[in-house]
Amino acid sequence: MMNGNCRRTHANRLAPVHLLRRLALVVICGLLGAGLAQAQDEAREHESAAREALEEYFRAWNAGDNDAVAAISNFPRLSLGQNGQVVVRETPEDIVTDFEALRQTGWDHSTLDLAEAVQVSADKVHFRIVFSRHTADGSPYSTVPALYVVTNQNGHWGLQLQSILPATFTR
Repeated sequence: MMNGNCRRTHANRLAPVHLLRRLALVVICGLLGAGLAQAQDEAREHESAAREALEEYFRAWNAGDNDAVAAISNFPRLSLGQNGQVVVRETPEDIVTDFEALRQTGWDHSTLDLAEAVQVSADKVHFRIVFSRHTADGSPYSTVPALYVVTNQNGHWGLQLQSILPATFTR
């Protein structure tokens, strides 16, 4: 019988310890959850700023404005073409697209059909991209998958890397 009393006494002493452990676990989980929520909020802010830069890039491109394209870029700017060719633009002055020649191929504007952030950090966002090129009547004639990397350099979000794959649709 003494043994039974000892067990009860021992169990009674352990009860507060179990409660404290559970309380500590709840507090730790709450703190971790709050930290995770804050990290998710920050990631959404970074993604949003990078997405704005990406959309601005497409507006500048559609305007055929090399200066505006350069302004929404970060340097050095790297482009990897569909056949593996590499173009490095060291300065804004290196952004020189012949939009008139592009128009002569039938291009009028491009649409950003998909921009999915696949990796996000405070200074870089990787986007899985699909864009289409359209004629003046709005008909698409080419759809192209790509990877665009938008970076944050000294508070400026801008396009820094484009890697374009072969078109998945051509007319």
